[in-house]
Amino acid sequence: MQTELFQQEDEDSPIFSVTQVTKEVKKCVETNFRQVWIRGEVSNLRAHSSGHFYFILKDSKAQLKAVLFRGDAMGLAYLPKEGDECLAFGDITIYEPRGEYQIRVRHLMQDGLGSLRARFEKLKENLLQEGLFDEARKKSLPPLPTKIGIITSSTGAALQDFLSILKRRNWGGKLHLFHSSVQGKDAPPSLIKAVQQASTFSELELLVITRGGGSLEDLWAFNDEQVVRTVADCNIPTISAIGHQTDFVLTDFVADLRAETPSGAAEWISSQFLSHQEFIQEMTIRLEEAPHSILSKYKDQLELLQVRLERSSPIAQIEKHHQFLDEWDNRLRTTLRHRTERIADKLQSLEHRLTNCSLQSSLQKGFSFFKDKDGKILSSSKMLLPGSHVQATFKDGTKGLKVEN
Repeated sequence: MQTELFQQEDEDSPIFSVTQVTKEVKKCVETNFRQVWIRGEVSNLRAHSSGHFYFILKDSKAQLKAVLFRGDAMGLAYLPKEGDECLAFGDITIYEPRGEYQIRVRHLMQDGLGSLRARFEKLKENLLQEGLFDEARKKSLPPLPTKIGIITSSTGAALQDFLSILKRRNWGGKLHLFHSSVQGKDAPPSLIKAVQQASTFSELELLVITRGGGSLEDLWAFNDEQVVRTVADCNIPTISAIGHQTDFVLTDFVADLRAETPSGAAEWISSQFLSHQEFIQEMTIRLEEAPHSILSKYKDQLELLQVRLERSSPIAQIEKHHQFLDEWDNRLRTTLRHRTERIADKLQSLEHRLTNCSLQSSLQKGFSFFKDKDGKILSSSKMLLPGSHVQATFKDGTKGLKVEN
Protein backbone atom coordinates (compact mmCIF):
# COMPACT_ATOMS: atom_id res chain seq x y z
CA MET A 1 0.00 0.00 0.00
CA GLN A 2 1.37 3.40 -0.92
CA THR A 3 1.23 6.21 1.65
CA GLU A 4 1.11 9.88 0.85
CA LEU A 5 3.15 12.59 2.51
CA PHE A 6 0.98 15.41 3.87
CA GLN A 7 2.21 18.83 4.94
CA GLN A 8 0.55 21.02 7.49
CA GLU A 9 -0.80 24.24 6.08
CA ASP A 10 0.92 26.39 8.69
CA GLU A 11 4.25 24.49 8.91
CA ASP A 12 6.95 23.29 6.53
CA SER A 13 7.78 20.08 8.45
CA PRO A 14 6.62 16.91 6.66
CA ILE A 15 4.38 14.42 8.44
CA PHE A 16 5.50 10.78 8.11
CA SER A 17 3.38 7.72 8.64
CA VAL A 18 4.66 5.04 11.00
CA THR A 19 5.24 2.75 8.02
CA GLN A 20 7.33 5.39 6.25
CA VAL A 21 9.52 6.00 9.24
CA THR A 22 10.00 2.28 9.84
CA LYS A 23 10.94 1.67 6.22
CA GLU A 24 13.49 4.49 6.24
CA VAL A 25 15.03 3.22 9.47
CA LYS A 26 15.05 -0.36 8.06
CA LYS A 27 16.84 0.83 4.92
CA CYS A 28 19.45 2.74 6.95
CA VAL A 29 20.10 -0.07 9.45
CA GLU A 30 20.15 -2.98 7.01
CA THR A 31 22.47 -1.13 4.63
CA ASN A 32 25.09 -0.28 7.27
CA PHE A 33 24.97 -3.36 9.51
CA ARG A 34 25.39 -6.33 7.23
CA GLN A 35 27.51 -9.38 8.12
CA VAL A 36 28.52 -8.35 11.61
CA TRP A 37 29.92 -10.38 14.52
CA ILE A 38 28.32 -9.76 17.91
CA ARG A 39 29.40 -11.16 21.26
CA GLY A 40 26.82 -11.65 24.02
CA GLU A 41 25.09 -13.93 26.48
CA VAL A 42 22.10 -16.03 25.35
CA SER A 43 18.96 -15.17 27.32
CA ASN A 44 15.20 -15.89 27.05
CA LEU A 45 15.88 -18.73 24.62
CA ARG A 46 12.78 -20.12 22.93
CA ALA A 47 12.96 -23.03 20.48
CA HIS A 48 9.83 -22.94 18.31
CA SER A 49 8.16 -26.09 16.99
CA SER A 50 8.96 -24.86 13.48
CA GLY A 51 12.68 -25.34 14.20
CA HIS A 52 13.44 -21.61 14.56
CA PHE A 53 15.25 -20.21 17.64
CA TYR A 54 14.36 -16.88 19.23
CA PHE A 55 16.57 -15.40 21.97
CA ILE A 56 18.26 -12.28 23.31
CA LEU A 57 21.96 -11.44 23.18
CA LYS A 58 22.88 -9.26 26.14
CA ASP A 59 25.80 -7.79 27.98
CA SER A 60 25.97 -5.70 31.16
CA LYS A 61 24.46 -2.60 29.54
CA ALA A 62 22.25 -3.58 26.61
CA GLN A 63 20.39 -6.37 24.88
CA LEU A 64 19.57 -7.30 21.28
CA LYS A 65 16.86 -9.61 19.98
CA ALA A 66 18.08 -12.46 17.78
CA VAL A 67 16.46 -15.02 15.48
CA LEU A 68 18.12 -18.17 14.13
CA PHE A 69 15.98 -19.74 11.40
CA ARG A 70 15.71 -23.49 10.93
CA GLY A 71 17.62 -23.56 7.61
CA ASP A 72 20.66 -21.85 9.17
CA ALA A 73 20.44 -23.88 12.40
CA MET A 74 20.58 -27.20 10.53
CA GLY A 75 24.12 -26.46 9.32
CA LEU A 76 25.54 -25.52 12.73
CA ALA A 77 27.62 -27.73 15.00
CA TYR A 78 26.61 -25.56 17.97
CA LEU A 79 23.07 -24.47 18.89
CA PRO A 80 22.31 -21.75 21.44
CA LYS A 81 21.87 -22.65 25.10
CA GLU A 82 20.49 -20.46 27.86
CA GLY A 83 23.31 -18.55 29.58
CA ASP A 84 26.00 -19.36 27.00
CA GLU A 85 28.52 -16.72 25.98
CA CYS A 86 28.64 -16.89 22.19
CA LEU A 87 29.55 -15.11 18.99
CA ALA A 88 26.75 -14.53 16.49
CA PHE A 89 27.34 -13.69 12.83
CA GLY A 90 24.57 -12.22 10.69
CA ASP A 91 22.69 -9.12 9.54
CA ILE A 92 20.92 -6.47 11.60
CA THR A 93 17.32 -6.24 10.37
CA ILE A 94 14.13 -4.40 11.31
CA TYR A 95 11.01 -6.44 12.09
CA GLU A 96 8.48 -3.93 10.75
CA PRO A 97 5.22 -5.18 12.38
CA ARG A 98 6.65 -4.37 15.84
CA GLY A 99 9.24 -1.76 14.87
CA GLU A 100 12.00 -3.80 16.53
CA TYR A 101 15.55 -4.27 15.38
CA GLN A 102 17.19 -7.68 15.66
CA ILE A 103 20.06 -9.75 14.34
CA ARG A 104 19.19 -12.45 11.84
CA VAL A 105 21.80 -15.03 12.88
CA ARG A 106 23.44 -17.03 10.11
CA HIS A 107 26.29 -18.57 12.10
CA LEU A 108 26.77 -19.13 15.82
CA MET A 109 29.68 -20.33 17.94
CA GLN A 110 30.63 -20.37 21.55
CA ASP A 111 32.94 -17.53 22.56
CA GLY A 112 36.59 -18.47 22.58
CA LEU A 113 36.66 -19.53 18.92
CA GLY A 114 36.18 -16.01 17.65
CA SER A 115 39.73 -15.27 16.70
CA LEU A 116 40.15 -18.52 14.78
CA ARG A 117 36.83 -18.04 13.03
CA ALA A 118 37.77 -14.50 12.09
CA ARG A 119 41.08 -15.73 10.64
CA PHE A 120 39.18 -18.46 8.77
CA GLU A 121 36.71 -15.99 7.25
CA LYS A 122 39.42 -13.50 6.31
CA LEU A 123 41.60 -16.10 4.57
CA LYS A 124 38.55 -17.64 2.91
CA GLU A 125 37.54 -14.26 1.51
CA ASN A 126 41.06 -13.54 0.24
CA LEU A 127 41.34 -16.92 -1.51
CA LEU A 128 37.85 -16.51 -2.93
CA GLN A 129 38.73 -13.12 -4.42
CA GLU A 130 41.91 -14.64 -5.81
CA GLY A 131 39.80 -17.21 -7.69
CA LEU A 132 41.23 -20.23 -5.93
CA PHE A 133 37.72 -21.65 -5.32
CA ASP A 134 36.47 -21.23 -8.91
CA GLU A 135 34.87 -24.32 -10.41
CA ALA A 136 36.52 -23.61 -13.75
CA ARG A 137 39.99 -24.40 -12.35
CA LYS A 138 38.98 -27.71 -10.80
CA LYS A 139 39.91 -31.01 -12.41
CA SER A 140 37.46 -33.75 -13.38
CA LEU A 141 37.63 -36.86 -11.25
CA PRO A 142 38.40 -40.15 -13.02
CA PRO A 143 35.27 -42.25 -13.60
CA LEU A 144 36.94 -45.47 -12.38
CA PRO A 145 39.98 -44.77 -10.20
CA THR A 146 41.93 -47.92 -9.42
CA LYS A 147 45.20 -46.37 -8.18
CA ILE A 148 44.51 -44.02 -5.30
CA GLY A 149 46.68 -42.15 -2.84
CA ILE A 150 45.43 -41.28 0.65
CA ILE A 151 46.98 -38.65 2.92
CA THR A 152 46.10 -39.14 6.59
CA SER A 153 47.47 -40.42 9.86
CA SER A 154 48.35 -44.11 9.68
CA THR A 155 47.01 -44.55 13.24
CA GLY A 156 43.85 -42.50 12.88
CA ALA A 157 40.25 -43.73 12.83
CA ALA A 158 39.68 -42.04 9.47
CA LEU A 159 41.97 -44.52 7.72
CA GLN A 160 40.24 -47.50 9.30
CA ASP A 161 36.80 -46.18 8.32
CA PHE A 162 38.02 -45.56 4.78
CA LEU A 163 39.53 -49.04 4.44
CA SER A 164 36.52 -50.82 5.96
CA ILE A 165 34.18 -49.27 3.38
CA LEU A 166 36.42 -50.28 0.48
CA LYS A 167 36.81 -53.80 1.87
CA ARG A 168 33.12 -54.28 2.54
CA ARG A 169 32.24 -53.18 -0.99
CA ASN A 170 34.96 -55.36 -2.58
CA TRP A 171 36.87 -52.50 -4.18
CA GLY A 172 39.55 -53.96 -6.43
CA GLY A 173 42.04 -51.11 -6.81
CA LYS A 174 45.47 -50.27 -5.38
CA LEU A 175 45.87 -47.87 -2.45
CA HIS A 176 49.03 -45.86 -1.53
CA LEU A 177 49.21 -44.42 1.99
CA PHE A 178 51.11 -41.17 2.60
CA HIS A 179 51.37 -40.78 6.34
CA SER A 180 50.99 -37.26 7.75
CA SER A 181 50.21 -35.56 11.03
CA VAL A 182 46.69 -34.17 10.88
CA GLN A 183 46.60 -32.08 14.07
CA GLY A 184 48.90 -29.67 15.86
CA LYS A 185 51.73 -27.36 14.83
CA ASP A 186 53.59 -30.09 12.95
CA ALA A 187 50.58 -30.96 10.80
CA PRO A 188 50.81 -28.19 8.11
CA PRO A 189 54.42 -28.96 6.99
CA SER A 190 53.69 -32.68 7.21
CA LEU A 191 50.61 -32.32 5.01
CA ILE A 192 52.50 -30.20 2.48
CA LYS A 193 55.26 -32.79 2.27
CA ALA A 194 52.75 -35.62 1.79
CA VAL A 195 50.95 -33.78 -1.04
CA GLN A 196 54.24 -33.02 -2.79
CA GLN A 197 55.38 -36.62 -2.39
CA ALA A 198 52.09 -37.94 -3.83
CA SER A 199 52.43 -35.57 -6.79
CA THR A 200 55.59 -37.39 -7.84
CA PHE A 201 53.71 -40.69 -8.26
CA SER A 202 52.69 -40.51 -11.89
CA GLU A 203 50.57 -43.65 -11.63
CA LEU A 204 48.14 -42.14 -9.09
CA GLU A 205 44.72 -41.33 -10.55
CA LEU A 206 43.15 -39.79 -7.44
CA LEU A 207 44.35 -38.32 -4.14
CA VAL A 208 42.24 -38.33 -0.96
CA ILE A 209 43.10 -36.02 1.95
CA THR A 210 41.20 -37.07 5.06
CA ARG A 211 40.89 -37.13 8.83
CA GLY A 212 38.08 -37.61 11.38
CA GLY A 213 35.99 -34.97 13.08
CA GLY A 214 37.04 -32.55 15.80
CA SER A 215 36.86 -28.99 17.04
CA LEU A 216 37.84 -25.96 14.99
CA GLU A 217 41.30 -26.05 16.61
CA ASP A 218 41.69 -29.77 15.82
CA LEU A 219 40.98 -29.20 12.13
CA TRP A 220 42.97 -25.98 11.83
CA ALA A 221 45.87 -27.53 9.89
CA PHE A 222 43.52 -27.87 6.90
CA ASN A 223 42.91 -24.10 7.03
CA ASP A 224 46.63 -23.30 6.81
CA GLU A 225 47.17 -21.04 3.81
CA GLN A 226 50.23 -22.90 2.51
CA VAL A 227 48.46 -26.26 2.86
CA VAL A 228 45.46 -24.91 0.96
CA ARG A 229 47.65 -23.54 -1.84
CA THR A 230 49.59 -26.80 -2.08
CA VAL A 231 46.36 -28.79 -2.47
CA ALA A 232 45.14 -26.31 -5.08
CA ASP A 233 48.36 -26.72 -7.10
CA CYS A 234 48.35 -30.54 -6.91
CA ASN A 235 48.45 -32.10 -10.38
CA ILE A 236 46.30 -35.07 -9.25
CA PRO A 237 42.49 -34.81 -8.88
CA THR A 238 41.79 -34.47 -5.15
CA ILE A 239 39.03 -35.25 -2.67
CA SER A 240 38.93 -33.40 0.65
CA ALA A 241 37.16 -35.52 3.31
CA ILE A 242 37.73 -33.72 6.61
CA GLY A 243 35.67 -34.13 9.79
CA HIS A 244 31.92 -34.58 9.91
CA GLN A 245 29.07 -33.34 7.72
CA THR A 246 28.89 -29.96 9.47
CA ASP A 247 32.67 -29.36 9.44
CA PHE A 248 34.08 -27.12 6.72
CA VAL A 249 37.77 -26.40 6.12
CA LEU A 250 39.46 -24.43 3.37
CA THR A 251 40.85 -27.54 1.63
CA ASP A 252 37.19 -28.44 0.95
CA PHE A 253 36.88 -25.38 -1.28
CA VAL A 254 40.03 -25.90 -3.35
CA ALA A 255 39.75 -29.68 -3.72
CA ASP A 256 38.09 -31.04 -6.84
CA LEU A 257 35.45 -32.75 -4.69
CA ARG A 258 34.38 -32.38 -1.05
CA ALA A 259 33.25 -35.53 0.76
CA GLU A 260 31.33 -34.99 3.99
CA THR A 261 33.27 -37.72 5.86
CA PRO A 262 36.14 -40.18 5.25
CA SER A 263 33.51 -42.89 4.79
CA GLY A 264 31.75 -40.68 2.26
CA ALA A 265 34.91 -40.48 0.15
CA ALA A 266 35.31 -44.28 0.26
CA GLU A 267 31.67 -44.74 -0.72
CA TRP A 268 32.06 -42.41 -3.71
CA ILE A 269 35.14 -44.32 -4.92
CA SER A 270 33.62 -47.76 -4.40
CA SER A 271 30.32 -46.67 -5.94
CA GLN A 272 32.11 -45.86 -9.19
CA PHE A 273 33.79 -49.27 -9.04
CA LEU A 274 30.53 -51.10 -8.28
CA SER A 275 28.75 -49.23 -11.04
CA HIS A 276 31.31 -50.31 -13.64
CA GLN A 277 31.39 -53.82 -12.22
CA GLU A 278 27.62 -54.09 -12.59
CA PHE A 279 27.92 -52.77 -16.14
CA ILE A 280 30.52 -55.41 -17.02
CA GLN A 281 28.41 -58.16 -15.45
CA GLU A 282 25.37 -56.99 -17.36
CA MET A 283 27.30 -56.93 -20.65
CA THR A 284 28.68 -60.42 -19.92
CA ILE A 285 25.18 -61.74 -19.33
CA ARG A 286 23.99 -60.08 -22.53
CA LEU A 287 26.81 -61.67 -24.55
CA GLU A 288 26.08 -65.07 -23.04
CA GLU A 289 22.37 -64.75 -23.74
CA ALA A 290 22.78 -63.28 -27.24
CA PRO A 291 22.91 -66.67 -29.13
CA HIS A 292 19.88 -67.94 -27.23
CA SER A 293 18.01 -64.71 -27.93
CA ILE A 294 18.78 -64.90 -31.65
CA LEU A 295 17.71 -68.55 -31.89
CA SER A 296 14.57 -67.81 -29.91
CA LYS A 297 13.79 -64.93 -32.26
CA TYR A 298 14.17 -67.12 -35.37
CA LYS A 299 12.11 -69.86 -33.70
CA ASP A 300 9.29 -67.40 -33.08
CA GLN A 301 9.45 -66.27 -36.71
CA LEU A 302 9.26 -69.88 -37.97
CA GLU A 303 6.28 -70.58 -35.73
CA LEU A 304 4.56 -67.47 -37.03
CA LEU A 305 5.17 -68.49 -40.66
CA GLN A 306 3.86 -71.98 -39.89
CA VAL A 307 0.68 -70.56 -38.42
CA ARG A 308 0.22 -68.31 -41.44
CA LEU A 309 0.79 -71.28 -43.79
CA GLU A 310 -1.77 -73.40 -41.94
CA ARG A 311 -4.32 -70.59 -42.13
CA SER A 312 -3.79 -70.33 -45.92
CA SER A 313 -4.25 -74.09 -46.68
CA PRO A 314 -7.40 -75.37 -48.56
CA ILE A 315 -8.58 -77.26 -45.47
CA ALA A 316 -8.31 -74.10 -43.39
CA GLN A 317 -10.29 -72.17 -46.00
CA ILE A 318 -13.02 -74.84 -46.12
CA GLU A 319 -13.20 -74.90 -42.34
CA LYS A 320 -13.45 -71.13 -42.39
CA HIS A 321 -16.46 -71.30 -44.78
CA HIS A 322 -18.05 -74.07 -42.70
CA GLN A 323 -17.84 -71.82 -39.71
CA PHE A 324 -19.32 -68.99 -41.79
CA LEU A 325 -22.28 -71.17 -42.85
CA ASP A 326 -22.82 -72.37 -39.29
CA GLU A 327 -22.90 -68.81 -38.10
CA TRP A 328 -25.54 -67.84 -40.68
CA ASP A 329 -27.58 -70.94 -39.85
CA ASN A 330 -27.59 -69.87 -36.21
CA ARG A 331 -28.59 -66.37 -37.20
CA LEU A 332 -31.53 -67.65 -39.34
CA ARG A 333 -32.73 -69.98 -36.60
CA THR A 334 -32.58 -67.19 -34.09
CA THR A 335 -34.45 -64.82 -36.43
CA LEU A 336 -37.20 -67.37 -37.13
CA ARG A 337 -37.57 -68.13 -33.42
CA HIS A 338 -37.94 -64.47 -32.63
CA ARG A 339 -40.55 -63.98 -35.40
CA THR A 340 -42.54 -67.03 -34.26
CA GLU A 341 -42.52 -65.72 -30.71
CA ARG A 342 -43.73 -62.31 -31.85
CA ILE A 343 -46.58 -63.86 -33.94
CA ALA A 344 -47.63 -66.06 -31.01
CA ASP A 345 -47.67 -63.04 -28.73
CA LYS A 346 -49.80 -61.13 -31.23
CA LEU A 347 -52.29 -64.00 -31.64
CA GLN A 348 -52.57 -64.32 -27.87
CA SER A 349 -53.26 -60.61 -27.62
CA LEU A 350 -56.00 -60.84 -30.27
CA GLU A 351 -57.51 -63.83 -28.52
CA HIS A 352 -57.71 -61.87 -25.28
CA ARG A 353 -59.36 -58.98 -27.07
CA LEU A 354 -61.96 -61.27 -28.75
CA THR A 355 -62.69 -63.02 -25.50
CA ASN A 356 -63.23 -59.72 -23.72
CA CYS A 357 -65.67 -58.61 -26.43
CA SER A 358 -67.73 -61.88 -26.51
CA LEU A 359 -71.33 -62.31 -25.22
CA GLN A 360 -70.21 -64.79 -22.64
CA SER A 361 -67.70 -62.22 -21.27
CA SER A 362 -70.55 -59.68 -20.94
CA LEU A 363 -72.67 -62.21 -19.01
CA GLN A 364 -69.73 -62.81 -16.68
CA LYS A 365 -69.66 -59.09 -15.99
CA GLY A 366 -73.30 -59.12 -14.80
CA PHE A 367 -75.19 -58.41 -18.03
CA SER A 368 -78.09 -60.45 -19.47
CA PHE A 369 -80.12 -60.63 -22.71
CA PHE A 370 -83.62 -61.58 -23.85
CA LYS A 371 -84.93 -63.70 -26.72
CA ASP A 372 -88.48 -64.01 -28.08
CA LYS A 373 -90.17 -67.30 -28.67
CA ASP A 374 -88.48 -67.57 -32.06
CA GLY A 375 -85.03 -67.19 -30.46
CA LYS A 376 -84.46 -63.68 -31.74
CA ILE A 377 -82.55 -61.37 -29.39
CA LEU A 378 -84.62 -58.42 -28.25
CA SER A 379 -82.58 -55.29 -28.68
CA SER A 380 -85.24 -52.72 -27.72
CA SER A 381 -87.84 -52.34 -24.95
CA LYS A 382 -90.48 -51.73 -27.61
CA MET A 383 -90.15 -55.34 -28.69
CA LEU A 384 -91.46 -56.48 -25.30
CA LEU A 385 -95.26 -56.88 -25.95
CA PRO A 386 -97.65 -57.35 -23.01
CA GLY A 387 -98.65 -60.98 -22.55
CA SER A 388 -95.73 -62.30 -24.61
CA HIS A 389 -93.30 -64.89 -23.34
CA VAL A 390 -89.48 -64.26 -23.45
CA GLN A 391 -86.43 -66.17 -22.39
CA ALA A 392 -83.80 -64.33 -20.18
CA THR A 393 -80.22 -65.54 -20.26
CA PHE A 394 -77.84 -64.94 -17.30
CA LYS A 395 -74.29 -66.09 -16.64
CA ASP A 396 -75.56 -69.09 -14.69
CA GLY A 397 -78.46 -70.15 -16.93
CA THR A 398 -81.80 -69.12 -18.57
CA LYS A 399 -85.30 -68.37 -17.28
CA GLY A 400 -88.66 -68.08 -19.04
CA LEU A 401 -90.47 -64.80 -18.30
CA LYS A 402 -93.91 -63.33 -19.17
CA VAL A 403 -94.32 -59.69 -20.00
CA GLU A 404 -97.14 -58.19 -17.85
CA ASN A 405 -97.17 -54.62 -19.12
